[in-house]
Amino acid sequence: MPNGRVRTARPEDLSPILELEASFPEDDRLSRRNLSRLLKSESALCLVSEAENSLLGAAILLFRKSQTWARLYSISVSDKARHQGVGKALLDAAVTASRERDCNSLRLEVRVSNISAISLYERAGFGVIGQKSTYYDDGEDALHMELSLIPDSPGNDDE
Repeated sequence: MPNGRVRTARPEDLSPILELEASFPEDDRLSRRNLSRLLKSESALCLVSEAENSLLGAAILLFRKSQTWARLYSISVSDKARHQGVGKALLDAAVTASRERDCNSLRLEVRVSNISAISLYERAGFGVIGQKSTYYDDGEDALHMELSLIPDSPGNDDE
């Protein structure tokens, strides 16, 4: 794994995070305006993995006071850092942050064709809780996945 460390994103990370998002289909990318708003929001947490003053990946979590779950809104890894543990490190940090905010579970949506991401989520203990038809603008379906953050609950591999 690269010698990356995960930290909370700062305003100066805006452009590098947008560059990471460029690997997504155009309709799935965050706009500069939306990402800027998320970086400042108390109901969002943006995490980055950094090594040698370069961002290797980013993850965005969303929280709602009325919900007992957090949502992993986005996770992206640079091409040069793929398959080196960056995605797992960001996912682990997202789980920790969700627990720190007293969430009972972490949820996400992922394209049914994104086999590598689905594999990462399954290895982390996520399970499919549904499928959302034509979820993405291009008509592709999404898997709705969830990880329980409650110790000793079914589907939780923290034992």
